[in-house]
Amino acid sequence: MANGKQLSFLMLCVVLVSVAVVMGYSVPWGVAILTMAICWFWYKRSHVARITNVEFYKLHVVPQYTKDASSLVTSEWSVPVTAEGIEEPNYVRTSSMIESRDAFPCHLVALGTFDGVKQVIAHCVLRETSTSRPPDLNKFIRMLKMGLPFPAVQQSMEVAGLDPSLLNPKVIDEFEILETPTSSIAHNVTLSSLIVKPEFRGQGLGKSMCAYALQVASSLGAKEIIGGCKNELVAFYEKIGVKKRVGIKRRNIPRVRLGNEMFLVIDEEARKQASEIMTITNAKC
Repeated sequence: MANGKQLSFLMLCVVLVSVAVVMGYSVPWGVAILTMAICWFWYKRSHVARITNVEFYKLHVVPQYTKDASSLVTSEWSVPVTAEGIEEPNYVRTSSMIESRDAFPCHLVALGTFDGVKQVIAHCVLRETSTSRPPDLNKFIRMLKMGLPFPAVQQSMEVAGLDPSLLNPKVIDEFEILETPTSSIAHNVTLSSLIVKPEFRGQGLGKSMCAYALQVASSLGAKEIIGGCKNELVAFYEKIGVKKRVGIKRRNIPRVRLGNEMFLVIDEEARKQASEIMTITNAKC
């Protein structure tokens, strides 16, 4: 489906062809071509205008669209196939959508209405990251008391950003496990599974989906959104204020990058930009 810029370009081409026909061949034929082009152009323009009028929801608020959302996601990331070539039911992704709630994971969808019927045209999900809460020393005390090798526990502590010297295996029995209350606020969340139906791409829906995700993450207390993307998508995210993180190599821990790690601090400027994006696209949420 052509977007607004493509339609304008096509219309310009048709006008030039019509003028050439009028000047070189036949006025009636030129007028007829131009008339049909104008009718087609305005039909397409009205269709584009209708699809930009979308509504954004948390999936658990409109659970009747869970199956449609799952189908959209699996159309981009296919269902795993067994060694025998048999498709496995995508229980993990579907179950995650069923678990969507006013916390994390929180699946988000964009609904568009066509011929009186609503359909899912975009999706993304916010998840709490493994580093969104402060590292808990109790975890590593438990690991030692369970008999795990101290070098392995040390390496796990380094990965978590803790000083391994905080624990001494010789006096591990003297350590007491203190249960700390679980915080309801996540410091950062991961945005993933962002997808827009192919026929509706190029109209700002992906940008609007990200803006809505930021608003939801902010309302849930998140301070930062992170995510990964391929090289060809870096420019898209940078246009909406997302930045590329530069990895820091820690001692004895290899730095591995399988993609680009992107992040966006949720501050007043980011919230303002998200609000402007939602206003421009006439989004409802």
